[in-house]
Amino acid sequence: MKRVGILCVGNDSPGINAAIRSAVVKGLDLNIEVMGIKDGFEGLINDNLDVLLRPNVSNILHQGGTILGTSLFVPEEKDLKVIKKKIEQYGISSLIILGGRIAAKAALNLMKESIPSVLIPATIDNDLSFSDFSIGFFTAVEHVTNALDILHSTAEAHHRVMIVETMGKPNGWIAIVGGLAGGADYIITSVEKVNFEEMLEIIRKRYEGKKRFSLIVVESGVPIPDEIKKECGCDNFSNSSEIIGKYIEKNLKEKLGIEWRYTNLGYLQRGGSPTAMDRIIATQMAAHSIEMVKAGKNYHAIGITGFSISEVPYSETIINYKPVEFYLKNLTKLFY
Repeated sequence: MKRVGILCVGNDSPGINAAIRSAVVKGLDLNIEVMGIKDGFEGLINDNLDVLLRPNVSNILHQGGTILGTSLFVPEEKDLKVIKKKIEQYGISSLIILGGRIAAKAALNLMKESIPSVLIPATIDNDLSFSDFSIGFFTAVEHVTNALDILHSTAEAHHRVMIVETMGKPNGWIAIVGGLAGGADYIITSVEKVNFEEMLEIIRKRYEGKKRFSLIVVESGVPIPDEIKKECGCDNFSNSSEIIGKYIEKNLKEKLGIEWRYTNLGYLQRGGSPTAMDRIIATQMAAHSIEMVKAGKNYHAIGITGFSISEVPYSETIINYKPVEFYLKNLTKLFY
């Protein structure tokens, strides 16, 4: 019987538990034992791992987070030698790694020491180049969409500009897709230089056209020019969304009486029950990872295009950022 170890590396994302469940059930089907490694590579180094059976993964499909815990720790040379001894000690033939860019870096480090692994993309940022979608992205977008739906009514009631801050820097997948789905009136990301005059003009036209409110989505950490910070009386420690709000107020409050409010969705985007799509792609990719181990196929990242699985050999390209499609990015502007 083959034995694999499954672990999470980097930030959590909704749907990881669905992947763990799928790996365990598929493992049982193919006579492969799955060991759950707690808290990433630190758990492996500290012998914090157990065999997972069907009762261990029962009733976790709908749960956010990860029953295994996670860690941002990426093993380097000294740690890799310890990890190699540990997988030999436990008879682990391959590691299944769930995570985003941090996990991809860890997988590349493992390959240098000939430690076999398979990488499953699990990050709400959806910015890994080898897969159309990553586990957790759809749930994060759903949270943004729901927030915009809720804020729409109070923005309209008080005739305010509502600024909603999302995660996802630097590629803007969450802000762009969430903003498009939630009817944002303007979306600001790190993908493009902020056009402050265009933003003001769009808000102005809405107010003059009797739509006396606006929903602005801002990706966290968007670079703001020094002259704009100075104009708003802000410094380098000021939040980007706050600077944008002050800029809107400074330029439009006197003429149009515009007020603004700011909501940072923060870690709300990472939590909660995963959407159906995240559960499905997690189940697919994790089951396929077990099939790859069964076939003796390692050092590959699993991607997905629609509902079709792909296998991408490890190379430095697996840590490349994936830009938002040009058409999708420009489609948002149609509704400004």
